[in-house]
Amino acid sequence: MVLSKKIALSIILLCSFIFRAEAIELSDSAKISLLTCAPGQELYSAFGHNGIRVIDYKENFDVVFNYGTFDDQQPGFYVNFVKGRMIYSITYDNYPDFMAEYIEEKRSVVEQDLRLTSEDKKKVFAFLYDNALPKNRNYPYDFFWDNCATRPRDVFEKVLGSRLEYKTDSSCGFAQHKTMHDMLRLYVHDRPWVDFGFDLILGLPCEVPATPRNQTFLPDYLAKLFGCAIADGQPFVTKTTQLLDYKLPVIEVPFQPMYLTMFLLFLGFFIIYMERRRNTYYYKFDFYLFLFAGLFGIFFICLWAFTTHYSLPENMNMFWLIPTHFVAAWFLLKKEKPGWLKYYFLATYILMMVLLLGWKYNPQPYNSAFAPLIILLAARSITIFTHQQKS
Repeated sequence: MVLSKKIALSIILLCSFIFRAEAIELSDSAKISLLTCAPGQELYSAFGHNGIRVIDYKENFDVVFNYGTFDDQQPGFYVNFVKGRMIYSITYDNYPDFMAEYIEEKRSVVEQDLRLTSEDKKKVFAFLYDNALPKNRNYPYDFFWDNCATRPRDVFEKVLGSRLEYKTDSSCGFAQHKTMHDMLRLYVHDRPWVDFGFDLILGLPCEVPATPRNQTFLPDYLAKLFGCAIADGQPFVTKTTQLLDYKLPVIEVPFQPMYLTMFLLFLGFFIIYMERRRNTYYYKFDFYLFLFAGLFGIFFICLWAFTTHYSLPENMNMFWLIPTHFVAAWFLLKKEKPGWLKYYFLATYILMMVLLLGWKYNPQPYNSAFAPLIILLAARSITIFTHQQKS
């Protein structure tokens, strides 16, 4: 998944390629391969990347088709990102230019030569050429189902049809008994804030089983799929070459989400201790705590209702980041609190305890850093109820 900061140059190169491609007839010695690029330091490159290389030395032709280009300068980019309407493009690079980026970023690249007949190669090239036309090159990006790895997979499936079979047995290296969300965690386990963010905003649609084919939204797993594929009864991959070999980047994050949530929990218990010692009550703390919990809940509702992101609806984090907290919080500032308020927080306490006791049965697994926040919400809820009972 590649960020192109030179989109204008890419378009110019693409146009020049289109004019030239019209005159190119691939020779019988042409080769088509899948390039799989390792994850990088930046978040947009954390999952790796795929490209399709078309090489024909007789025609002095060596290019890489890339379905992972987007332009963060396009009008409304960030609005479209929030709404789930990201537009990605297929672009083309000369092979040396494509590789130069990975040499600079010290990211490994593996090439798999693919078993294709001369006619297949011409069809694949024609398919890529047609996709690269200005009228066709843009597509609506979806992280799980339509990205820089699924598009190359689809190219070969459309050209080869039933001749391409996947023999995905246990020896192929696919993850077993994982959900789509679990597959993300494999790549962000060393980026705890990213993992925390994914676990916060992703909903139940991400908890569907990750079949071997579904796992190919990740570039490494597309390489695995092709590695165990059969074309016309023979291995689809004829040769695998390590073009670049670097160690994966080491991500060091000294301050982790658990540290923050544990600090908030200790702060909450310290406030409870001070309340009992001074025989008072700090409603302002609870006001801000439940106000922000409610705001997050409202944010999840907005993501659900007003975006087209596949992965965001049905977010079970709304069982502890409850939207109605935003309204209830304001009543905590009133001198005369309504009678229903204590029962509202009693119900909140019970719900938080149910979530904690049923933690491992949750169909949408919670991040472990959520637990201190849920405990804090439970503790402050029962404290509000108890204080109101005495009032």
